[in-house]
Amino acid sequence: MTEKKDKEAKFLDLVGRVQRCTKCPRMEGSARVLGLGCGPLDAPLLFVGEAPGRLGADGSHLPFHGDKSGHNFEKLIEQVGISRYDVFVTNAVLCNPKDERGNNATPTGSEIENCVPFLRETIEILDPSMVVTLGAVALKSCGIVQTHGISLKEGVRSNNRWMNRALIPVYHPGQRAMVHRSFANQLSDYQFIAETLRRLNQSPRRVTSKKRRSGSEKLGDVARQILESHPEGLSYFALHKLCFLAEVACLETSGKRLTNSYVVRQKDGPYFVDLHPAKLPTLVPGIQFRNNSGKLSLHLSSQMQLLSPATKMNLSDQERVMVERVLIKYGSWRDAELKRVVYLSKYMRALLRRERKTGENLYNAAVLPFASLDGE
Repeated sequence: MTEKKDKEAKFLDLVGRVQRCTKCPRMEGSARVLGLGCGPLDAPLLFVGEAPGRLGADGSHLPFHGDKSGHNFEKLIEQVGISRYDVFVTNAVLCNPKDERGNNATPTGSEIENCVPFLRETIEILDPSMVVTLGAVALKSCGIVQTHGISLKEGVRSNNRWMNRALIPVYHPGQRAMVHRSFANQLSDYQFIAETLRRLNQSPRRVTSKKRRSGSEKLGDVARQILESHPEGLSYFALHKLCFLAEVACLETSGKRLTNSYVVRQKDGPYFVDLHPAKLPTLVPGIQFRNNSGKLSLHLSSQMQLLSPATKMNLSDQERVMVERVLIKYGSWRDAELKRVVYLSKYMRALLRRERKTGENLYNAAVLPFASLDGE
């Protein structure tokens, strides 16, 4: 326990210094993306990307989440059975570099150099068994931390000994990199990563890709059941809170999670990364979005509601009953009331108690524990 607390103290000290950093002039106003939302400090696998994206981590404060690169990354790790609960994700440069038009830009050499000490310290604190670099900038940055002499083109999908750990270079999951290495080839790269991790015997909570996908599909079914009960529409805020209350009900009843979606604490409470608006149409076919005075509202098309009884569900009858009970109790509550009851749950209260006691900033920290699905 002392070792764990010492590691947390060192990491939070690092986060504080990152938040105060002003070395790069054009990063002024950009988020400093490093914190407990990046992953567990005992993660055996560390992913290193290039920099936070303007439409992704610069806003969400979660590396590789919220933009196309993030969606591709989350899809790739999901399909090979790697959970975000088990890995730490960071970037070579911790702020979003923008060009004069405000678009994403490649970090300069000096910007990379400025962030190298932070990356070195992150690796030293986490001490992961494996580091995976996503793209040429991340690979170059690691080469500054300690020389490796590996090029991305020649070294992609190879296991190299580096800093007494495995180093595997792969391409960046952004759309531009897909031109050089297709999604199918990148999926093979991630299968290699997952298999290497298994051989290192460093992923005790790993789930198979089949089960991991079923976890996302279950979340889609929960969201669909909630939307079916609100033909008049439902706020995006309320969908997250009702899904969270369904998870809590399942944990309290069976001791198991209803889904394996990554759930983090944001300013308005629990947030499911798999319920990002860009992912919802895949999870819930027929979902429609409306903007009511700046507030996102969700609706299920009337055609989908007519077809829904014949649509295959991944939820068991018992799970559907559990969700229905949550809807009977909370389904008609206003957003403010849902926020209050969610903050009174033991999981949010535990997080807030820790924040008050230690002074830590637990924004984007995981709220719910990772838990296996039935049959695992």
